[in-house]
Amino acid sequence: MTTPSCDREHGLELDRISVAHDGRSLIRDLSFSVEGGSTTALLGPSGVGKSSLLRVIAGIDRPTGGRILLDGSDVTDTPIHQRRIGLVFQDNQLFPHLSVADNVAYGLRNAATREARRSWRGSRTRERVHELLSLVGLADRENDPVGVLSGGEAKRVALARGLAPTPKALLLDEPLTGLDRALHDRLMEDLATILRATGTTALIVTHDETEARFLASATVRLG
Repeated sequence: MTTPSCDREHGLELDRISVAHDGRSLIRDLSFSVEGGSTTALLGPSGVGKSSLLRVIAGIDRPTGGRILLDGSDVTDTPIHQRRIGLVFQDNQLFPHLSVADNVAYGLRNAATREARRSWRGSRTRERVHELLSLVGLADRENDPVGVLSGGEAKRVALARGLAPTPKALLLDEPLTGLDRALHDRLMEDLATILRATGTTALIVTHDETEARFLASATVRLG
C-alpha cells in the first residue's frame, strides 16, 4: 500500500493555543503543525494536558487563547459536528446496543449537513463500512455485537468509525493503551500501515517513546 500524495500546505495547525481545565492553566501559547497526510505524536506524562488539547482541537472544549487551522481555514469557532475532525477515544466509546457495522456507520448517518447525510445513504454506506472493516481486518465481524469483541478488536472498530467519514484530520488519544505487549506491537504496526494507506493527517497522544518513534514523523513534547 502506498501513501497518497498530499498538499504540504494543508494539514492541521495550532497557533499559540492555550488550554485550561477547572481554572488551571495546562498549556500556554503552544504552536505546531501537522503536515497533510502525516502523523505527529503528542508525547508527555499524564496530567500535562495532552487529552485536554485533543478535546480543544476536536471542538469539544474551547481554548483560552489562540487559533486552530485545518487545511488553511480557521476552525476555532466552528461547531464540533462541522469541523470534519475525527476523534478516537482511549476507551473506544463504542455503542453497546449497536453491531460492529452500525458503530462504524454511525458517523456517516450523523453527518453535519443534510447533503452529506443523503450522500451516505443505503448501499454507499454499506460499501464504506465494508471497506473500512476490511482495512482493519474485521470484514467478517460486521453483524457481531460489540460486546463480544476482544480489546484489540474493539480498538480496530473505533479506528474504522473514526476514519469512515473521511475526516480532514484524525485525533487518537492513547489508542493502544490497555493491550498486552504482543497485541500492542501488532496493532501498532497495523495502525501505522492504515494511516499511511489512507493518507490521513493524524495527531496521536501517547506517553510511550517507542510508539511515538514508530508511528510519527514528528513529535511534540509536553511537560
